[in-house]
Amino acid sequence: MKKVLYFLLFFSFTSINLLSQNDSLNKAKYWHYRDRLNYFVLPGIARGESQIAGIRNRFDYGADDLNFGQHGIYFGYYIGMLATEFKLLKDSKDERANETQHELNLALYQYINYLDKVESFVFKNLKDSFDGFFVRESVPCDFLENNERKKFFNNNLQPNDLWDNNKKTFGNLPAGHPGWVNKISECDSIPKAMSQDEAIGLLYGLALVYKCMPEGSLSKDMSKAIAINLIDYIRNSSRIYGKTLSLRWSIFRPNGEKLKAYEGGLAWFYAHGFMKAAQFFKPDYDNLGKKITRYPQELFFQMGQFFPNPNADNTTMITTMAVIGDSWRATIPIIGLIFKMNTTYFGIKAKTRKQDWDTFYVLSWEVLHDKHKNKKDRINKTIEQLNSAPYEGPFNYYNKNQNGNGWSSSYKWHHKKATQMGETNGIGGNYNGLDYMLLYNLYQIVKLDKK
Repeated sequence: MKKVLYFLLFFSFTSINLLSQNDSLNKAKYWHYRDRLNYFVLPGIARGESQIAGIRNRFDYGADDLNFGQHGIYFGYYIGMLATEFKLLKDSKDERANETQHELNLALYQYINYLDKVESFVFKNLKDSFDGFFVRESVPCDFLENNERKKFFNNNLQPNDLWDNNKKTFGNLPAGHPGWVNKISECDSIPKAMSQDEAIGLLYGLALVYKCMPEGSLSKDMSKAIAINLIDYIRNSSRIYGKTLSLRWSIFRPNGEKLKAYEGGLAWFYAHGFMKAAQFFKPDYDNLGKKITRYPQELFFQMGQFFPNPNADNTTMITTMAVIGDSWRATIPIIGLIFKMNTTYFGIKAKTRKQDWDTFYVLSWEVLHDKHKNKKDRINKTIEQLNSAPYEGPFNYYNKNQNGNGWSSSYKWHHKKATQMGETNGIGGNYNGLDYMLLYNLYQIVKLDKK
């Protein structure tokens, strides 16, 4: 009996010690990623500053660039990371919280002034308006022609730290360490209009800002204003800029051009998710409850938790909407009465477990809605994912021997499991690591809330 008790005590102590070691190592890794983020973003108020590059040294652009493609989604990750970091620092009375809050305010300022108020920049003879319409490329193509900026983004690097195809490294740098950059790719020369997937990515980050920032703070108020404007624009642009009988939830540019469905312009099928997301920021938001179109929209959205989506992008979009709005329900008839049961948690798991996204999306839902699903297997899986991220940062060099462990994609939580081991469609290079940083912060918030 004594041996059994000794074994149990030893096992318990060892498990706690290992957990502590994991947390300590992952915390050190987080702050290494935080320093590394300086290779992807320069906080500031000039156009292009405080905008986050998703990929650096992208192979199909010459491996010497900062790339700003899919910028809305990366920007949402960036402000979400800053908001969750602020909460953790503030709760632990760490003075760095003020620096993080300032960086967040700069990012939101950048969004309003250089991603949203862009009508005169994109369309001639139109007046700038903070109205929810945004562009995906706003960083000037000559951004790095400024010597101070180029010096900032190449700190501690040498001009010969470029891709060496023979050695499969950037100079003599370790894998994952960003290499030298000379230019901007996917910049403001031909800015693309918003799309619903980019809008949903932004809403995710805005939701974390609204949740984590203090009442009355500038960042909290700005996040609400941006989110409501964004959803209102998606809902009403067809009536404002389109034809009289245009379908509501079809996205139009301010010059009257309609975004095609393949461009992310048809949001009708996610209308219920958007309206419930709006109620996260503004509980009395009008959800068209008296309109007949509400019922097929809600039916489509609710059925989405039970049936597979056409691709990974659609799966992440509908799941993110459900996470923000806590909005998946199942209708249950009991003795002649109809009840709706909240099935968001079960829907998230069903939609995301196959691709190993369940940790990220469930933790996001828990943080946004103060839910507490203390599942040991998911916590262990989260720790394993954090442990497996490469210390120097995520990367993909198309090298079969690379050790990405599921972190070799530009954003892990949008890619299928196979692609997480290495994207093969030309998007190789060094990635910004926000997917790791968000997972770490969400895990820490949930863990501390449960104490």
